[in-house]
Amino acid sequence: MNKTVLLVDDDKLVRESLARVLAEKGLTVQEAANGKEGLEKALAGQVDLVVTDVIMPEVDGLTMLAKLREDSKGKEIPAIILTNDEQTETLNQAMQTGVTTYLSKVSLDAEALSEQILVALG
Repeated sequence: MNKTVLLVDDDKLVRESLARVLAEKGLTVQEAANGKEGLEKALAGQVDLVVTDVIMPEVDGLTMLAKLREDSKGKEIPAIILTNDEQTETLNQAMQTGVTTYLSKVSLDAEALSEQILVALG
């Protein structure tokens, strides 16, 4: 498949477990621990999909996606929100940034999430 997924989450365990499953599916995985690092990596390289948490230090996921959308390179990158924040306001903000899917960490395991990612990648 040779697609690259950028995982942006301040929880190292979440990133590592998801990265392992995605690598087993043949995807290349990049990781970032916060939105600032995620934005830099998304704009610096070839990223086919961004999976991001919302609540993170330095720059949150929604701010990162809004800034990503301001760049011509980042406008078309699909994004999935993976968070514990299930507030309607957060969901509405996420939809305004053009996210593909909004998923709850509580209800998904890494395998189920990897299937959602494969669907988003086409």
